[in-house]
Formats: sequence, C-alpha cells, structure tokens
Amino acid sequence: EYQPNASNITKAMSWLMKDAQKGDVLFFHFSGHGGQVPDKTGHEADGFNETLIPLDHTRAGQISDDVLWGSLVYNLPEGARLTALMDMCHSGTGLDLPYDYNVNTRRWTEDVNPAHSRGDVVLFSGCEDSQTSADVQGYSGAGGAMTLAFTKAYQQCSSSTYHEFLSVVKRELRKKRHSQRPQLTSSQQFDASSRIFSLGHDNGGITSMIEPNHNPQVGRQKRRHVRPARQGFGRAGGGNDLFGLGIAAVGAALFADALF
Repeated sequence: EYQPNASNITKAMSWLMKDAQKGDVLFFHFSGHGGQVPDKTGHEADGFNETLIPLDHTRAGQISDDVLWGSLVYNLPEGARLTALMDMCHSGTGLDLPYDYNVNTRRWTEDVNPAHSRGDVVLFSGCEDSQTSADVQGYSGAGGAMTLAFTKAYQQCSSSTYHEFLSVVKRELRKKRHSQRPQLTSSQQFDASSRIFSLGHDNGGITSMIEPNHNPQVGRQKRRHVRPARQGFGRAGGGNDLFGLGIAAVGAALFADALF
C-alpha cells in the first residue's frame, strides 16, 4: 500500500499541499534514487531535468523537477513556508528554485531561466546536479549520507542561521569523507547569515520567520534557450538505494517525528 511508486509519491505530495494557506509551515523529505533526463523545453542551464525515480519507473516514468515545482512550489501561497530535504543523486536543483546560495561568497545566484513563485520554499539537497549521493549505515540501518548529516546538524544547532546550518551539514559530510557537496536553493532571496534556521513554527523559543514574497513576476521566465543535453537515464543509476523509505510526505512525517 505504501510502496514509493509514482502514484503514491504524487498522492503524498498532493496531500501535503492540500489547503495550504498563510501561516502554514510544511516539510518535505525524499530519500531515494535520483536521475537526469534531457530538458526539451530549453529552460535548464545544464540541459537536464533532474528527476525522482519511483519504484515503478520502468512503467510510470520518472518524476521531473518541472512536475515537482508545479506540485510543491508554484501553488504555495505567500506567507506559507516549505522546507525540503532531497537526498538523492543529481538533487542540486531538484525543485527548480530560482536562487542558489554560495556558502563561500554568502551570495545568491539567480538561475538563467528562473521559475519564480510567491511562497517561501527552501531546499537542502544532497549534492550538485552533476554529482551522485552516497549511502551510509544510519541509526536504524541503511540510509542516505545527506539525511544523516542533516539530522546530526539539526541536533547540534539549536539556533543557528541558515549559513551556519549548511556549513555544519557540509562538515558532517566531509568528516565521513563524502565528496558530494550539499546545496541550498530558495524561492526567495534572504540574508542566510542572519535568518535563523527552523523546521517548525519556533526554534528554542525563537519565532520562525516566513520570508515574504520579493518576486515581482511569478511563473517561469525564459531568458535564454538552452539546447537539451544528450545524456539521460544513464546518469541516474548509482548512489541512494532507499526505495523503502522514499515516499515523499509520508517519509517527511516519519523523519520529522525522529527530529522532534
């Protein structure tokens, strides 16, 4: 009943987003296989759509970042927040969020063809689009390296900023000699060096902030056409093999229980 096939993942995302309204604080977690397929629309800077690979992908296909953006990002209203954790290969821009944070320069870079929305969506992804994500032995068996690093960082950092939290996640991955580089992308630009990271409404007595909409134009913008990449599913294989855990919002609920 709860196998992470395409239908169940899609239903779980719909359940999570149903009736989302101002003041809501949501959490989405996917840990499983990720891949890339050529982007035929010309929007993606690298020529690829990043994908979730469901259990029945040979029959139902992969779930692209275009679909994820339309399901989880575009319809989130202003004044609501979604924090996402995607632990899979090629997950860097897995939600097609327009702003990418550079931990070294502490600046945001806007995508060449940005997909803007009204809500406050932040994604922590396990690696860059071109990388794979590792498996590890976690608290209760096999799991993703990013999920374990994220959990440890959350336990260590009671009132850290987004910049500090991402730095601790990176440090945890380096301690285990993982070469993958976690990414922070967002639907809104904000000061990552001052905004306090939180998954809930408050964090240790500090009220959790929901970033207001700063985007004057909502929707996908095409400023430059990018030719589709030639490689596709062949880059999807290795890395995270957690199909038993990767059912979107259901997995998110279980993960949140472990944290809180």
